[in-house]
Amino acid sequence: MKGKDISKTTISEATSRNWERLHSNSSGRLMSRANKQLSTKTILPLEYFSNKENIADIQRFVNYCKEKNYAVADVIYTVGVNLLKKAGIFENEHVVSTLSSLKALKTLELSQIPLPSDEFDILGLLYQCFLEEGEKNRKGSYYTPLEVAHNMTKGLDFSKNQTFFDPCCGSGAFILALEGASPSQVFGCDNDPVAVMIAKINLLLKYKSEVFKPQIIECNYLKYYFKNKFSYIISNPPWGAVVFDDKNNPIPTKESFSFFFEKAFSQLEDGGTIRFLLPESILNVKTHRSFRKFLLESTDIQSITRYPGTFAGVQTRYIDIECGRRNSRDAARHVPTFDFGSSIINDVSLQSFHLTNNLNFNLLSDSDLEKVQKILAKKKYTLKDSIWALGVITGDNKNKVKIKRGRGMEPIYTGKEIEAYTLKKPSKYIKYERADFQQVAKDEIYRADEKLVYKFISKNLVFAYDDSKSLFLNSANILIPKIPGMSIKTVLAFLNSELFKYLYKSLFGEIKILKGNLLELPFPEISPEIDKKLTELVDEILKGNKEAVNDIDDLIYSIFSITNNL
Repeated sequence: MKGKDISKTTISEATSRNWERLHSNSSGRLMSRANKQLSTKTILPLEYFSNKENIADIQRFVNYCKEKNYAVADVIYTVGVNLLKKAGIFENEHVVSTLSSLKALKTLELSQIPLPSDEFDILGLLYQCFLEEGEKNRKGSYYTPLEVAHNMTKGLDFSKNQTFFDPCCGSGAFILALEGASPSQVFGCDNDPVAVMIAKINLLLKYKSEVFKPQIIECNYLKYYFKNKFSYIISNPPWGAVVFDDKNNPIPTKESFSFFFEKAFSQLEDGGTIRFLLPESILNVKTHRSFRKFLLESTDIQSITRYPGTFAGVQTRYIDIECGRRNSRDAARHVPTFDFGSSIINDVSLQSFHLTNNLNFNLLSDSDLEKVQKILAKKKYTLKDSIWALGVITGDNKNKVKIKRGRGMEPIYTGKEIEAYTLKKPSKYIKYERADFQQVAKDEIYRADEKLVYKFISKNLVFAYDDSKSLFLNSANILIPKIPGMSIKTVLAFLNSELFKYLYKSLFGEIKILKGNLLELPFPEISPEIDKKLTELVDEILKGNKEAVNDIDDLIYSIFSITNNL
């Protein structure tokens, strides 16, 4: 909406209310912190520091430059020149030639503010400290920490003139981490001119005893023609930084990293290795299904490594996936998976990546895979014919949801009040006037004689039974199941069972309970006697006999012929 007048734009009332709630201005530009791409604050990239004791000195330097209103490019260039002088190579012909090829920059007087000398990439670190959150978010510009760069480049062999390429090189973290390569074997590109300048200077400093021209170019990699093929392609591409619409791309997704991966993969030599740092969500989120499909069908996945941290200002954790060109189609092949800093955690069969419609990359051991396949083999029915609904979306909880009950108001439950089988006492109240709400389901669903409700944000399946015709906010979803031969309480028993919780976490591994995932759960064919028994056990729980939970688990384990040692 940037640059548009809201008064001339047709929008829904709900959208209008949301704009007001997010404090948009008259231009339609959201001013809330919720829109990170517009944020002007800076965030220290703590993960990029080699020595956390340098934080105060770096912050002091950055603040000084901001107070002087120095251009960021000039600051970085000045520090780079000082580093080249200190290394004794500033006046070398190849260094002079490289610097003269940069866009016109000027040197500043910065010697009065000392900088630490023990940082892995002081230039890249400083640049990240100057970038505003919005700019980093738009560009997907989050530089790779030293230990990650070393892990992703360790063991590379350059003894037979192999080549290395980083298509999103930034300041050159992966290049700095390389061991055993000569500068003639190293290539990179980036569309950020300051980053390219840093990478060139870093390369000159890394190989200060050699005469060469850094093979780092400024370009939009996705639009630039490269005739070269490379032995190793390792990169940390932008995540979600740009929305693309390229119908010819073999990975039909709007995530920017998939476009970088596909093009880079086309430049990989036979026998070569490509390794990309990616958001952990790549493993199981539906949006990335087409990318997982491409990996499974077109590449030879060699390893998956999970890292414990996140980038400053970004919530998601990250992983790296290492691939080669496909040599075989052995579906039973195993892929080693690692937790960074640990030994191998699993040798995962590729079969586990084909267990769900989403092609989730389930990192299951062989024993877990065997159990999951055994459970799925019992599938006779699913929840596809059931009735689903969201809780009430008021559009204005602050004013419409109260903690004290007033005249004409009734209880409305939230996800926090949902426990396995039962509901806690409600803590919210609302005046139910459908026309005033942003989104509501049909009354007959809310007021059904029996319904199940479940937490939307949860690592485990948590379903409760409701026969009070109560209302629920949208932190709770509603299900009225239709499974042949099962009462609603029997379905509830399956959904809350230890076995189904194990299965859901194994297959989907998300912190959200999504309808699409629930639709894949396998409901077996059971006898009327078992249906009656499970219904009776649920009734016992609803009366307060929590010990019946164990009886339900034991019975469901036996239905699937699984021992209860998950």
